[in-house]
Amino acid sequence: MKKIIILAVITITFSLTAFSQAKKMTVREYFLAIPTEYIKADAKKRATWIESEWAEQGYLSFDIPVKELTGEDGDGKVFGSVQVFNKKSGVIIGVATNMCEEGVCQGQLLFLDYKGGAWEDVTSDHAPMIDNDEVVAILRKAPAFEEKSKLKDGVEVPIYYNFSGGDKVLSAVAGGRNGDGGVAVKAFKWNGAVFNEYEYPESPE
Repeated sequence: MKKIIILAVITITFSLTAFSQAKKMTVREYFLAIPTEYIKADAKKRATWIESEWAEQGYLSFDIPVKELTGEDGDGKVFGSVQVFNKKSGVIIGVATNMCEEGVCQGQLLFLDYKGGAWEDVTSDHAPMIDNDEVVAILRKAPAFEEKSKLKDGVEVPIYYNFSGGDKVLSAVAGGRNGDGGVAVKAFKWNGAVFNEYEYPESPE
């Protein structure tokens, strides 16, 4: 009798595991499933934004027509990326959205906890705090930053954000034009629970 019970438990366990694996979503599926209270566009429209996808890395990039955000045609640019971060239970979906005007880009982060079909905004728990004075000091020393004369004490430096894919790093970038170039002033690596400040072995510039 005990053997039968044990076999039944094992069978149920395998069935639940198989079901869980079958329900595992891709980064595209997560992005399209985000409730409209967080991204005010339906799944069909979001699908047209996707520029590229690396499913095995849980990463995709997207471009949004400026008119969809401002209601007007313009020379601006809106781009971003989505990254899936695995944790002990469920996942964190990171969305970085950057808007560029006259070549200068400013970013915004959104972090959503997804578990058992439920979504929760956990941006305040995971979005890193970046000190503007420290950013200014880094840029003044950075050989690749060519606009040092524009750096003024107390004036906020625009920063945009990129996720990296395989190494699960979030980079904060200043400078460049329309999201090209610039200096990675800060980087943060996911450790399975939180983001820790991270230094690349080599400069990503």
